Amino acid sequence: MLKPLVSLRAAIESAAPDFVIPCDDNAAAHLHQLYVRTGGTGSSANALRALIARSLGTPEACALATARGRLMALAAEEGVRIPETAAVTKPGELNAWLAQNGFPAVIKVDRTWGGQGVSVVRNHEEAEHAFGIMRSRPAMVNGMARMLLERDPSFFLNSLKATRRSVILQDFIPGTPANRAVACWQGQVLAGISVEAIRTQHPTGPATVVRVIENPEMSEAVNRLVRRLGISGLWGVDFVLEALTGAAYLIEVNPRATPICHLPLGAGRNLPAALYAQLAGTSPVAPPATINHDVIAMFPGEWHRHRGSPYLRTDYHDIPWDEQGLIQDCLDRPWSERGLIARWWARMRRKPSMLPARHKDPASAPVSVDYAYDHMTLSEFKQLASSTLADKKTTFV
Repeated sequence: MLKPLVSLRAAIESAAPDFVIPCDDNAAAHLHQLYVRTGGTGSSANALRALIARSLGTPEACALATARGRLMALAAEEGVRIPETAAVTKPGELNAWLAQNGFPAVIKVDRTWGGQGVSVVRNHEEAEHAFGIMRSRPAMVNGMARMLLERDPSFFLNSLKATRRSVILQDFIPGTPANRAVACWQGQVLAGISVEAIRTQHPTGPATVVRVIENPEMSEAVNRLVRRLGISGLWGVDFVLEALTGAAYLIEVNPRATPICHLPLGAGRNLPAALYAQLAGTSPVAPPATINHDVIAMFPGEWHRHRGSPYLRTDYHDIPWDEQGLIQDCLDRPWSERGLIARWWARMRRKPSMLPARHKDPASAPVSVDYAYDHMTLSEFKQLASSTLADKKTTFV
C-alpha cells in the first residue's frame, strides 16, 4: 500500500497486458515514475519500459501534465489560447500580480487533479489564505486520515516529501467548462469527443451532466498538444468556453481516461474502437452510435448530486447495466464512510443537538452526507430506474 511502484510493477507483470490505460492521475504519474526508475538491462526491465512507452507514447508527458506552469508555457508556444498565467513563489509576487490583473483570480498548485488544488479567490484575504495552504506541505495527519478512510496513501506519501509544490496564478475566465477526450497514437489523434458541462459536482469539479458539441478551436488545440507531446492512449483536455465570445481557453490536461472516453458516439467519436483498431492493425470500424441524445447524465455523479434531477428523466443516463457489481458499489456510501474505522470516526465527530429535517426535494436544502448516500440496493435502483428514469431500453436480469 505504501509502495505503489512495487504494487504497480507486480500487477503489470502478473497480468502481462499488451497496453496499459491509466484511469486516474496517480496511476499515470506512477507509470512515468516506474518507467524512469526501472533499471537494469534484463529482459524483464526492458519489456516493462517498452510496454509503458508503448502505452503512453512519451512517458515524460504524464509528469508535464501535472506541472501546470510548464504545461501552459508549452501550450502558448503551440498557439493554444490560455488564460494570463504566472508562477508565484512568495507573497510579494502574489500581491504584485493581483494588483496588475485584479480579481477574481484562480490559484492552482501542481500535482493535483479532479478540481482539487484549485481555488477561485475574490479578494486579497482569500488569495493569501489559499496561497499559504498551497505552498505549505500537506498536513501529515490529514494524509493519514485519508489513507485510513479512503484507502488512498497518495496524500500521506505527499506529506512526507520535503519539496514545496509550485503555485500558479491565472485570470478567471467566466464561462462554461468543456472537455475534449481523445484516443491518440504517437502524437496523432485517432478519435475524439467534445462536450460542455451543464452540471458539475462543485464549481471546480467534474461534470455530472454534459452536452456533446463540436468545437473546432478545442479540436485544433488538442491536435497541437498531442502532436507536441507525442502521446498515446486515452487523454482528456479541459477548457473554459468564454461566456461573451465562446473562445476556448485551455485549463488543464489529464493524462488518463476521462469519464466520457467510453461513450459510443459513432465513427470518429468512438475512442475505444479507434484505439483497438490501431493496436490490432485493422481499419477503424466503429459500431453505430448507441446514444441518440446530445445531453448525457453521468452515473453516479448526477444521481448523487440530485436524485430529483430532470436530466435523469429527460436525457440519456449513462448507467453501466452490464456491470451490476459496479452499479451497487456506486450506489453505496463512498469508501471514506465504510468499514470499522469510518464508523469510529463518525462516532467521534460532534453530533448535532437535533436531527436535520428531511426534505422532499434534495436540492431544496443543505444535503448531509448521510442523506446524499441513503442506502439503496441494486434491485431497488432497477425498480426506480425502470419506472422513472429516462433509460428504459434495458431488460433487467
